Amino acid sequence: MRKIIILLVVLGLAGAGFFYWWNNQADVRELNKTLPTGVRIEKSLFGNEYKVVNKIDGYSFKVPPEWEGLEEVEYIPEREELGYVGSSLNFNGKEKGIIGVAIDRFTAGGDMSMDLESWTKLEFDAFELVGDFSKDKIGTLDIVKTQENVHFAGEYIYYLKKDQIIYSLTSPAKGYIEYIITNGQW
Repeated sequence: MRKIIILLVVLGLAGAGFFYWWNNQADVRELNKTLPTGVRIEKSLFGNEYKVVNKIDGYSFKVPPEWEGLEEVEYIPEREELGYVGSSLNFNGKEKGIIGVAIDRFTAGGDMSMDLESWTKLEFDAFELVGDFSKDKIGTLDIVKTQENVHFAGEYIYYLKKDQIIYSLTSPAKGYIEYIITNGQW
């Protein structure tokens, strides 16, 4: 009799744990419905830590905690525009008033072997964008950053290069870009 009671308690706890997990992951399941295989949002079992994993484009990062999750995520597959080949991931935080970030991944366009600053200037010229560039370092990554005040209403754009791939992160809030770069795997 004692074994049956212990078994029932264990099964009850397992069921309650599964129910807790299922309810805790509801927002992530909803976001992942619209994403292609290879791109997903993950959420910690306890707490509200979110992570974006993009195996298609080869990066992952933690979502800034003050966002309290993600409201929407959009993945745009690889396409060509003005001779540049790239894919995009656009996302907004759940918390009201949180500004989103866009990540573009370029695999072709211009000479991908040239230094990052030259490549970014070439890209800005191709898309008729305006900005003053500066070099910086975030963690171990060399970056080139600018602010585009003519067409992007003052949004910050940070570029980083890994192998022959260039990532562009765009947002009106440079602190979020820096958090994502710092807490990402590129």
